[in-house]
Amino acid sequence: MERENISFEESSALGSILYIAINKKYVGNIVVSDQIKKDSKEAIKLLKALGVKKTIMLTGDKKSVATSVGKALGLDEIHAELLPEDKLNKVEELLNSKSKRGKLFFVGDGINDTPVLARADIGIAMGGLGADAAIDVADIVIMTDEPSKIVTAVKIARRTRKNCMAKHHISIRC
Repeated sequence: MERENISFEESSALGSILYIAINKKYVGNIVVSDQIKKDSKEAIKLLKALGVKKTIMLTGDKKSVATSVGKALGLDEIHAELLPEDKLNKVEELLNSKSKRGKLFFVGDGINDTPVLARADIGIAMGGLGADAAIDVADIVIMTDEPSKIVTAVKIARRTRKNCMAKHHISIRC
């Protein structure tokens, strides 16, 4: 709009804003934004109850959108406007700063998440609407796109590990 010297009303809506002009006259805008999945807030709460120490959002979205979503979900940290390599660098930083026993899992659904899903200790793809590349590299795929299923996956993993250790009467990784 500015390049074409068209005056327009800047929108304060959260999301990607597409400004529209016809014959050099501003006529409106379209706001495109993701919807927070219904059970996301509850999933974060349940993960924290299970002992997940920190919840962090790594996103390519605008800072204002990410901050709004992160606050609504009760996340501990928000990193926005990241390119795929920025996400990967941040994950490397997090991997280097975690305890030896700690695990870093990353949840994503897009092709831009693929490098991080592959690099995280545990990559979890939202497979219902997720990109094939993300699904291919993930360790776990949640086919229903329900974040609360991540809690179920953590519980199953813990039970499996406990049963494996009890069966062998030794402390092993399985």
